[in-house]
Amino acid sequence: MHQPNSPESPHSPLPFGAGSVPVRRVWWLGWVLLLASCAGPRTERHLAPFFTHLSLAGGDSEIELAGGMVQVRFEGVSDQVKYWSLRPFYSWRKLGPERSFSWILPPFGTRKLSPTESVTQILPVTRYAEKTHPDGQVTWSLLTLPGIYWAKTLDGRVVRAWFPFGGVVEHFFSFDRADFVLFPLYARTQRYGRTTYHFLWPFFSYSRGSGGPAWRIWPLVIHNQWEGRYNRWSALWPFFTWQHNGLSKPEASQQRAWMLWPLYGQSRRGEARSWTVLWPFFGYTTDPKSGFWAWDGPWPLVVFQGGDPERAVRRRVWPFYSYYRGDGLTSRYFAWPFYNVRLEESAQFTKFTRYLFPIWHGWTRVSKENGLATTWHKLWPLYRTYHNRETAEVLRAFPALNPFWRMEFVDEHYSWMWELWTETREFERYHQRSWLGLWRREQDLDEDRRSLAGLWAHRSYLRQGQPTGETSLLFGLIRWRSGPGQDSGLMTPAFPGPGWPLERTPSELENMESAVPVGNRLP
Repeated sequence: MHQPNSPESPHSPLPFGAGSVPVRRVWWLGWVLLLASCAGPRTERHLAPFFTHLSLAGGDSEIELAGGMVQVRFEGVSDQVKYWSLRPFYSWRKLGPERSFSWILPPFGTRKLSPTESVTQILPVTRYAEKTHPDGQVTWSLLTLPGIYWAKTLDGRVVRAWFPFGGVVEHFFSFDRADFVLFPLYARTQRYGRTTYHFLWPFFSYSRGSGGPAWRIWPLVIHNQWEGRYNRWSALWPFFTWQHNGLSKPEASQQRAWMLWPLYGQSRRGEARSWTVLWPFFGYTTDPKSGFWAWDGPWPLVVFQGGDPERAVRRRVWPFYSYYRGDGLTSRYFAWPFYNVRLEESAQFTKFTRYLFPIWHGWTRVSKENGLATTWHKLWPLYRTYHNRETAEVLRAFPALNPFWRMEFVDEHYSWMWELWTETREFERYHQRSWLGLWRREQDLDEDRRSLAGLWAHRSYLRQGQPTGETSLLFGLIRWRSGPGQDSGLMTPAFPGPGWPLERTPSELENMESAVPVGNRLP
């Protein structure tokens, strides 16, 4: 018998029975409310470490993925990318119209791009450069493993080389041109108007052209000269050498030197004399005219020099102690290379540095123009701080696992993996970030925005000349506004929150800090 109150009855009073019309309506209503409460594409969403889209202090916006591995920064709230990175493998930065700089597997590779030139290199694998000249001609060069060189010259010629088999290179290293066949069997180099032919390099060669002839039968006899500059001989190299240098200078400034290596050698320039015994361990130099003297013995452990106020003073008993004074620098090492104290003087600044490797590195630089100081301190591996009072730039981060001085490519591409906390300030822009981007704070003279991975977010700004605050909880499902005006109170949900607009609300006052509560002012 059919039971009217059974689940199968079409008149069942159970409101959530299978296939009931009220259930479908509730589901549809839920979906409509959820879609209506979703944060739009031009709003902030903080789901770190998976996805974050935030408004940065200063007005730019940023997308961050995978805890900081991927970063994309935009100019303002537009789609114009100014920086992106897949750290630690690659990064690209816009420097200006048609100008950019990229890191490739930093520090091994770079790419520089400008309207007239581009250079791409990954050391020691490959280097490619291209340049557009004022007349519209394009030249390029490629150097890559295994010893391949390929280039187009300004006159339209293409030169090629495959080391060591054969080829031609131009404007390479210090050579104007070089060509070779089965190197080291044969090579010809041109530099400064002189052509040198090499056979079984480095054993046989002769030169002609600018500077006069030169030749080599190595190691038996070598004669290398450049008329008006130098004249050098060697026999059974390196055992006996003789040199006459500085031929274009007055006689008193020309140098004459010879050595029976490694036993004994002499050098004379005017009244100055130098002697070397058991090169390079023992040496002595004296110049009665200037008072200069220097002693090496045994080099490099013991070095002393001084006597001439125009030249540097050195005292070294390595590794226990060393002292250097010259060219505006005074430096002392104790137990080299572990502890160093140095003072630098220049026309622009005075800088004092204290260094205990690798634990402590700190310096203070004071500008002589305005008396403002810039400081850097690193207590490895705990923290690092930088404060430039001239530009109002501040940097704080911990821990600091890089034991060396501030290396920007390390800070940009690697530090995000281990830094639990960073904060930076550049003029009116202030940033805070925790590990994986779970906590973010972006503050400028317009707004102060803080968020904790969707759980909590708050922004404060001026509205109608009065401080206004907005708060978001639970990924934007609960939001409210406090401040002047009739629209204070609960706000529409914006899942996944916090849902603040990417475009920051402009301050209505010239100096917002005077109107913002002390707790919200720029640090």
